[in-house]
Amino acid sequence: MMKPEEALALLKKYGTSDSVIEHVKAVRDYAMELAAQHDCDRELVEAGALLHDIGRSRTHSIDHAIIGAAILRQEGVDERIIRITERHIGAGLTDEDAVNLGLPPGDYLPKTMEEKIVCQADNLMGSKDRISIHEAIATAEEKWSPDGVKRLIQLQFEVFKPVEVSINSRACDKKQIEEAIGSLDVLYKKKVEIGTCKILLYGSDAEKAAGNLKKMA
Repeated sequence: MMKPEEALALLKKYGTSDSVIEHVKAVRDYAMELAAQHDCDRELVEAGALLHDIGRSRTHSIDHAIIGAAILRQEGVDERIIRITERHIGAGLTDEDAVNLGLPPGDYLPKTMEEKIVCQADNLMGSKDRISIHEAIATAEEKWSPDGVKRLIQLQFEVFKPVEVSINSRACDKKQIEEAIGSLDVLYKKKVEIGTCKILLYGSDAEKAAGNLKKMA
């Protein structure tokens, strides 16, 4: 597997700007935190995260992922890294999405856990600072299709390991739960059982949200 220093050297070979390199390093750091929650290839996650935006050395348009994949193929890079690069746009693109956006037809949806981790780490990263899932959703709602927004939310549930907390079923009201969670960086699912409500929390603030919910128990 390509080493981090080799990936960075490749970025510099193609004249990738310092700002993009700073961004991919930040995505790499977040992706590695997420990878630690899963049984996945962490070296692949690191290499894929560092190289996912190499196409921005040529363009900042939406086809930078396709151009980046072409660069990596020319360099003989591992096809698994290339797929991470191709499939990181938004929360992935269907064949129909690709055609509508003027991209080559193809299925650009992230499939493997490594692809999903890099994709979501990128979604939750600004130029160099992390953003919350709520900020990411708000941006997606302005720019993406409704299905794209749904995929973004689904990725959150897949790449974050849930923190589970049980509360009394009498407190299992959507308004009460959301008041307890507030603006914390987390999404949730709930499972209602006899006398108990289980809340599954997904996001960087899951532990904080769990603490708030336990006060309701």
